[in-house]
Amino acid sequence: MADPAHFSADYAEARRRFLAAAEARGARLAAYAVPARGPRGEELAVDVAYVGPEAPVAVLAVSSGIHGAEGFAGSALQHQLLAEQLDGLALPRDAGLLLVHALNPFGFAGLRRVNESNVDLNRNFVRHPEGHAPNPDYDALYPYVNPDSLDEESEAESRAALLAFAQREGFRRLQDVLTRGQYAHPRGVQYGGARDEASNRALREIALRETRGARRVAWIDVHTGLGPYGEVEVISELAPEDAGLRRARAVWGGAVKTTASGESISAAVCGALDGALAAELADRELTMGCAEFGTFDPVRVFWATRADNWLHAHGDPDSAQGRAIRAEMLEVFRPADPAWRRRVLALGARLVQQARDGLAGP
Repeated sequence: MADPAHFSADYAEARRRFLAAAEARGARLAAYAVPARGPRGEELAVDVAYVGPEAPVAVLAVSSGIHGAEGFAGSALQHQLLAEQLDGLALPRDAGLLLVHALNPFGFAGLRRVNESNVDLNRNFVRHPEGHAPNPDYDALYPYVNPDSLDEESEAESRAALLAFAQREGFRRLQDVLTRGQYAHPRGVQYGGARDEASNRALREIALRETRGARRVAWIDVHTGLGPYGEVEVISELAPEDAGLRRARAVWGGAVKTTASGESISAAVCGALDGALAAELADRELTMGCAEFGTFDPVRVFWATRADNWLHAHGDPDSAQGRAIRAEMLEVFRPADPAWRRRVLALGARLVQQARDGLAGP
């Protein structure tokens, strides 16, 4: 049975345990520092561990934490992989294992989905500013997405406005408007940024350098928050006829759903990292999946994210209200329930094994 102790209490512990487990495996380590500092002034970095031949034919990659507070599950899966699963994984002799820990270390350390610039990094992989897709419905709803106050009257007004939009346009349309990304409101949720952020640049460099020229790459990026509690969906942004989607489905089967056809629990998003990986590895065979582990009702998850955004735009993070908002952020993206954690670790181990089998196939 999967051990929930692979989950860490905070970013600092997760980083220490990741590096220690990687060193115990004799992994080659690299750190890609980001300019921000953690809540205690500590250095923050995207850490990379590689195990395998120096010139692999294939690489299995697992990345975590592009959405900061979602990093606990991905870090736990990486720790389980290093501490336990690797012995039985039986990677092909010509294949390597690449682990990318905490793509958004600032958000991980501060229990936020965004980075130090309030940027959702999974909306940042566009050409700036040419790739900034307009989102006029978000613009119209912005006063209710980022209100000046969270008092009872203001919240009632916001809920009524968002509900009215959903009743008029449909819940799926509201999800699309609120989550696909926006580039006009730096203090709002789902802000994609005005320039390439440090973690964006780091990921592109990691994709090129740390995959060591491998011809085939299977990449799992770990997320939490969307979908049924304790279940996993492997999200793709690819069109149904795309060869990359066919490869993903050959590896992960029916768990793979694409936003391009509307079948996924996620709306299609602008500037996601899978597009960046495809661009950087255009001369390789890339099989990509974003593993999304469900937690709570999507309304609760959105409201927690919205409250966190309000807190850092208008509130006091050190207040009792601020502590309550951070606690809710932690719970919706890293539930305390040991059964949820065991389920995530078991399903995650299966996804890794399936990726390994795909790399070993013909």
